[in-house]
Amino acid sequence: MKKLLLAFLALFALSAEGQSYPQRPIRMIVPFAAGGTTDALGRVLAVFMSDRLGQQVVIENRPGGGGTLGAEVAARSQPDGYTLLLGSAEAFGMTEGMRQRLAYSPERDLVPVAMVARSPNIFIVHPSVPVKSVAELIEFSKSKNVRYGSPGVGSNPHLIGELFAHRFKLNMTHVPYKGGGAGIATSVGRIKAGQVRALVMTGAARSPLVPEVPTMAEAGVDDFVLGALFGVFTPAATPNEVIERLSRELPAISRNPEFSKRLTDIGQELTEPLLGEAFGRSIRAEAARWRELSTMAGVKEE
Repeated sequence: MKKLLLAFLALFALSAEGQSYPQRPIRMIVPFAAGGTTDALGRVLAVFMSDRLGQQVVIENRPGGGGTLGAEVAARSQPDGYTLLLGSAEAFGMTEGMRQRLAYSPERDLVPVAMVARSPNIFIVHPSVPVKSVAELIEFSKSKNVRYGSPGVGSNPHLIGELFAHRFKLNMTHVPYKGGGAGIATSVGRIKAGQVRALVMTGAARSPLVPEVPTMAEAGVDDFVLGALFGVFTPAATPNEVIERLSRELPAISRNPEFSKRLTDIGQELTEPLLGEAFGRSIRAEAARWRELSTMAGVKEE
């Protein structure tokens, strides 16, 4: 009887913890630098999560490793619901070499909670580069060794650049840096100020932020609708009650028209409301697709 009572009390305490979660601020790890595309999404999401959860959600930027460094920090954190990851396919290793070097197992150490957004990329060049369209960029790059930047080896912008170069047999050199990549929202200010020139975007439709910039299809490049999927993960062994709370709140946030507007303002798109294992299958398939494409394109890791 005593053992039964202790077991009941333990179960009651766990249930009470889940129902009262959260009781203190939550950190959400963004695995890219402040000021980038992922960071912008994280800060918008944090505002709405803070309101829904009744506790502040604090962004912690952990750039490096093409998004895997921050994912590893999250995977190795205390599984109590107070460390979350705003992750994407990068967390699963988007090249074979990166996948083999991961110091954690994405499938074993991270729990997918909910998908929240999709982000297309945008091709921008310095005004001194004598190209004003994708067609001109292709011709220019056939005779010049063009350098392009991304937030790290194996990141979504890196592989998009490699696939573009592979498809058109271009001379392009990848330059990784600790940043957020060529996201639409992070580039708009510089585009409007004339600091960079926008050539094309990789989304399915034009962005209201830069309606003058055509899509790849409009620019004559077929089958090049590419971007990143983002969602929230927790460390493995996080209590089910905590995950269930997050699984209720994140879809509620996605249904908020103000959240949708804020996503549009930063160049992001709402995704279908995938939760739990459905989200996990989608993000794993996305990462596997990128690994296959990177192998096909002969991506060389620096």
